[in-house]
Amino acid sequence: MAATTNGNGNLVDEFEEAFQSCLTVLTKEEALPTMEKDEIRVEVDHTILRFIDLARQMEAFFLQKRFLLSALKPELVVKEDTYELRLELVRKEELIKRHYEKIAVWQNLLADLQGWAKSPAQGPAPSGLPNGNAGPQPPAPPTGAPPQPNLPSNIQQQLQQQQLQQQQIQQQQMQQMQQQQMQQQIQQQQMQQQGPPGISVASGSGGPGPMVSPQQAMFMQQSAGPRGPPGFPTQGPGGVLQGPLAFLEKTTSNIGMPEGRR
Repeated sequence: MAATTNGNGNLVDEFEEAFQSCLTVLTKEEALPTMEKDEIRVEVDHTILRFIDLARQMEAFFLQKRFLLSALKPELVVKEDTYELRLELVRKEELIKRHYEKIAVWQNLLADLQGWAKSPAQGPAPSGLPNGNAGPQPPAPPTGAPPQPNLPSNIQQQLQQQQLQQQQIQQQQMQQMQQQQMQQQIQQQQMQQQGPPGISVASGSGGPGPMVSPQQAMFMQQSAGPRGPPGFPTQGPGGVLQGPLAFLEKTTSNIGMPEGRR
């Protein structure tokens, strides 16, 4: 492949001519209307193959010259490598400097944030207001909240309003839970004072106490738990059912009967 190169060094000129011929086939306007597509394709393929062949010849020529240079004068190769390494070191140092500059900027930002967090709760006056006539100051952020960056006054007010709304919602939820707990405790105390379902609770003077509805009786029986073995209804003397079962039997036996017999 190197045999095609002459001593005058015309390989580069031939490579340039081949490249120009590849462009000329596609850019000339006179011969395109008269030529057929197959002829244009053949000419384009021929010019491209010649261009690729010359590129390979030139690559082989430079590789041979470099091999001879490394064999005859290795110090030149070492100098070239050293020069490239120095350039790489310079690029790395510039990159490190830029990183140090960014680190300094971030340190200043962190210092500003810490100073803003340690400042009084009211903070400076909003932008657009004089120092003597400060507008209404927003409330201080809750304790334990992370420090906020230096934001515009309108954004800070929006964030503080959102925090206040969240706190109000949490307080309302806590109050509702406390009210529900109080109601449950009151209901439990009332059920404990009323006694067994369906039976009047005797007062201190011996008179009958308040009657309990069947629904309250069933709820009290479930909350109190079974007093005997599970699955066996309690019976009184003579095999008569007592408690909610007796009431249930009575109501089922009265279904379909006229009002006079109930």
